[in-house]
Amino acid sequence: MSEPDYEKVLNKLFDANKTVTAVTIMDGSGNVLYQTSNWDITADIISTLNAWRKQEHSIVIQGIKYSILQCTKERLVATNVMGQGHIVAANSKDQYITLAYVSPDGGAGVAFMDVARANDEIMTGAPLIAAPAKPVIEEIPEEAPEPVEVEMPSPTIKPKPLAVPSSTWFTSSTETDMKSILWEIQEFYKFVDKGEFSSFLQDLLTEGDQVKAWELLKLIRSMKSFIERSRVL
Repeated sequence: MSEPDYEKVLNKLFDANKTVTAVTIMDGSGNVLYQTSNWDITADIISTLNAWRKQEHSIVIQGIKYSILQCTKERLVATNVMGQGHIVAANSKDQYITLAYVSPDGGAGVAFMDVARANDEIMTGAPLIAAPAKPVIEEIPEEAPEPVEVEMPSPTIKPKPLAVPSSTWFTSSTETDMKSILWEIQEFYKFVDKGEFSSFLQDLLTEGDQVKAWELLKLIRSMKSFIERSRVL
């Protein structure tokens, strides 16, 4: 049986989900079998596979840190908390692993299902061979390098502009006068004091809206950091 038609499978994937914009197909040892031309993550593959198998909390691909949301032997779902997109990957018995970048406006969960279907299709059309050995786990430093800003991959097949989700909170610029700033703080205090903030959180937890959840998480982390700095001062 011949090798799978990777391009045919990926064209079908890109048609099914426009937010999947870059893909790498590899075996369980980290050898690249196919990669779209709009990115090259060869240098990050081994560390990503090791982090996946060790069920760590994050991965770094092309200098961008993605927090892992779901991690099983067959599934990896990770997202960048600063709104720079998602990484999803599906593993079929360590014979074929399909890893994809998902644009910020895409849903990581839905994208994973589409990528998993593509990986199953690759597996179905593949020759029957023994699963390759797992890669040797490298010694990774405790403190990973700080993520750097890099250009996110754009689709090479049927391009679509990427739209970063806008924040759900109103923010003041540094030019805003002090009276307006204090007014906004007072309004937010009323919002919390009346219990509306608690209701908002409850609704958000019930809805499970991923974009809103990460927007709120960024706000919470920023607020915690601000409070800690204020205490020091």
